[in-house]
Amino acid sequence: MAYTTNQAIETLNGYLGINDSEKEIIENTKKRGFVFSLPNGEKAVIFVYPLVHKQDNTKNYFDTRDSGAYERGVAWNYAIDNNLKYFCIGVNDTVDKYDEYAFSLECNESDIERISGTINGSRNGPGNQIIIPNDYVPSKPVERITNKLGIYITAVHKDNLIDYLAFYDNRPYMENAILANFDGTVDDAHVERENFFNTGYESPFSRNRILFGAPGTGKSFTINRDRVELLGVENEDDYERVTFHPDYSYANFVGTYKPVMVDDSAEIISLATEKEVLAVLTDETKSAQEKYDLLYDRFKGDGLTRLPLLLGLYTDESFKTRKADGSDAAGDNSVERNHGKAIRPYVNLSKPSSGKKDISYEYVPGPFMRMYVKALKNSRTDNIKPFLLIIEEINRANVAAVFGDIFQLLDRGDDFVSEYPIQATEDIKKYLAKELGGNPNDYNKIKIPDNMFIWATMNSADQGVFPMDTAFKRRWDFTYLGIDDNDQDLQGKYVYLADDKSQKIEWNKLRKAINNFLAKEKINEDKQLGPYFISRSIVVPKDGDEIDRDRFINTFKNKVIMYLFEDAAKQKRPRLFEGCFQNSSRYSEICREFEAKGVGIFNHDIQLDCEVEDVKSGEAPQE
Repeated sequence: MAYTTNQAIETLNGYLGINDSEKEIIENTKKRGFVFSLPNGEKAVIFVYPLVHKQDNTKNYFDTRDSGAYERGVAWNYAIDNNLKYFCIGVNDTVDKYDEYAFSLECNESDIERISGTINGSRNGPGNQIIIPNDYVPSKPVERITNKLGIYITAVHKDNLIDYLAFYDNRPYMENAILANFDGTVDDAHVERENFFNTGYESPFSRNRILFGAPGTGKSFTINRDRVELLGVENEDDYERVTFHPDYSYANFVGTYKPVMVDDSAEIISLATEKEVLAVLTDETKSAQEKYDLLYDRFKGDGLTRLPLLLGLYTDESFKTRKADGSDAAGDNSVERNHGKAIRPYVNLSKPSSGKKDISYEYVPGPFMRMYVKALKNSRTDNIKPFLLIIEEINRANVAAVFGDIFQLLDRGDDFVSEYPIQATEDIKKYLAKELGGNPNDYNKIKIPDNMFIWATMNSADQGVFPMDTAFKRRWDFTYLGIDDNDQDLQGKYVYLADDKSQKIEWNKLRKAINNFLAKEKINEDKQLGPYFISRSIVVPKDGDEIDRDRFINTFKNKVIMYLFEDAAKQKRPRLFEGCFQNSSRYSEICREFEAKGVGIFNHDIQLDCEVEDVKSGEAPQE
């Protein structure tokens, strides 16, 4: 006997702990629609479906084709008119695997009309059932699944049903919206729907952060130091670093479809049976006929009419092929070579040199999307941790073009979650569904979660950089690293200069002396030399205080002198390099004289300010 609507009503009454006399039944719904009062005083409209179970166990589905279409429409309109939650719930306590579960249909009315073949509550076609996967058995108190039509159905244990009704709010569905962030976990009726984005992770560091300053002020060093503090030491998988450049694009940063080379035999030898195929193909002790006979049973069930003859399997006229039923094949065997798709990958693997490469188009995520997915995956666990995207030289690319619509996500609220979501593109939705599970429509709207950090560096003094507009800048916390910040490690670190190594000088003092000269010449601070304009590995020796002389001289010529000559002090060369006399206009001569004279190439004030120690006399030079 079929499971009836009245049985479904009685079953749901039992799950809710009520009877008909205690319900506010909605008129003209044949008792299938009623208003249920939740413990918190809130009310919800519930419409009951019998969960129809086929006796052959080939289909389990909500019956949406029955005469309840009109009654369902009445209940729906009542919910809209009174701004109440609305639930379509199916039950069947006569089926063992479902006898303690209710199934909530999570979709809007237009979707119900589409799948049931009704319009405005009247029958308008044959309709479709909402099919529950036949092999599905609920295993959790609340568990969400997606049917073949892309409609969400949530299986709720009867003991958790009231909590679910209180937790879930389907009123956005009345505006044709999709709930993207509900995983079916109801531990608390008051859990936020945004819990995937708002993890509650706390940190003293800014989520969106840009460090800027003069070249060599230690921006990358500071980022790395803070990265370790944020993520911990063992953190290689929790961050990614990217460097912007003028040709960098949205496709590079976020992701896009790209052509990729795919081996037509890739990922084919994963099963024992597949390895056995390769073992047969590569067995030099067997004839082609023996190989064919051994492989016949393996492939005849794949819908092939003949087992193909490929690459070494066909050797002579006596070679016999068979049909799928085992009878001999008639006709020219050479014709049968065209049916080789099923076995070709194995042949390619057995002869790697013959493997064919095909071009396929796949969505390739950029660094933003990769870290975004990692952060979201983690947000669904009990072990919340931060994830960091580091952007070096952020202003060397056109940030408006690179960030595109992601730019809006940078505007975070007090909870550090994107305040304004954006509409995801179809390729992004498919990628997120692949990586995070669920249906692409789960990811119509995306936000940056509070456990994702984006930090960047920039040199405002660089030539050829792109300007940032005010709207972009206000979404970041800027930290300026001054020209003398982070120089503590340089104190007392010295190097010997000049041909006779007579000059003992601290790099930090020389740097500051040059900067003082540039400042007097009205050259902006962002053009001056930071503490680590020369690499930290050179100016902060691992052992002792003496800087490697050869490394320092080579780097000073190639970086410092070149920078001053070509950029920062280009218009001040004669005064800056006045110690070079007539050769201050030739870069090569300045370098040559630096090797011989050390700081003697510079302006007299620089020579005094850097406090060079004359090793021969043991005294600092006198004015």
